[in-house]
Amino acid sequence: MKTKRILELLEDLKNNKEICVKSWAAAKGISERSVQRYLKEITEFYEIELYKTKQGCYKLLQFDEIKRKTIDKDELKDFEKFAHIVAAMSPEFLKFLGVEEKILKRIVDEKVYFVKESPVEELKNSKFLKLLKRVIKYRKVLQIRYESDKEYFFEFKPYKIVFSEGNWYLVGMSSDNINNGFKFLRLNFIKDIKELSRSFKKDKEVEEFVYNFQSLFSRFKVKPFEVIVSVDKEIGRFFKAKKFLKTQTILNENENGLIIRYYVTSDEEILMLAKKWAPHMKIISPEYLQETLKNFIKKI
Repeated sequence: MKTKRILELLEDLKNNKEICVKSWAAAKGISERSVQRYLKEITEFYEIELYKTKQGCYKLLQFDEIKRKTIDKDELKDFEKFAHIVAAMSPEFLKFLGVEEKILKRIVDEKVYFVKESPVEELKNSKFLKLLKRVIKYRKVLQIRYESDKEYFFEFKPYKIVFSEGNWYLVGMSSDNINNGFKFLRLNFIKDIKELSRSFKKDKEVEEFVYNFQSLFSRFKVKPFEVIVSVDKEIGRFFKAKKFLKTQTILNENENGLIIRYYVTSDEEILMLAKKWAPHMKIISPEYLQETLKNFIKKI
């Protein structure tokens, strides 16, 4: 019931409606205190502000902000598909996401999806998830011991837990210079975490990178460069059905296959894809990347 009321409040706020606590509570048959508590949880979780229009009534201070941070009703169908797939691979992670037990049981019992060879690594360090969920929400600085006793991140600012290419990562900023400080830390390789007392202010450029990086080889604060490739006709259908990198654009199709453009921030981003499809993919430009690819093919 609580989840339903919070979603209803979110929907009204997203539609730029005025929320009057007394009348809203009466309409839903709940207490005014509950409405005030739900509004507080929404503002804290989504990091948004409400302004008082009159006594006991509120509207969003930044109307567009909540639309960017919340899921529309139409997108809930996509979440259900996601939940089914995650349940087939890692039901424990759905619990971490806060999916209610009865909903989780229904999804698992339905068995709509089956993953024959699960691409999801076993989360051996699930003990850290609860802590990470809290520190990400409240933007707390961490000390992290990673992979070995000698590898420490003394000032790590956590932004998100990310699932990418079959593995779980904690992503955020460290104080070193490698990749301009941005890190993809495998959850299973984290040995210990210590929460520090101080918090940090999120950097919009970092947040944008978290949402837009196209591979684990993407480089932070590096200007993307153009790569043009050709794909043989016999595998072209795979590239028309799926974008293998977010920036994939088909420029031309002829009797020989496809000409495709990508924008990448590192050589590895395109080379990893080209190696997978070699020898049916060739790099037209930059030319030096095709030479690198040729050398790789010779060795296999």
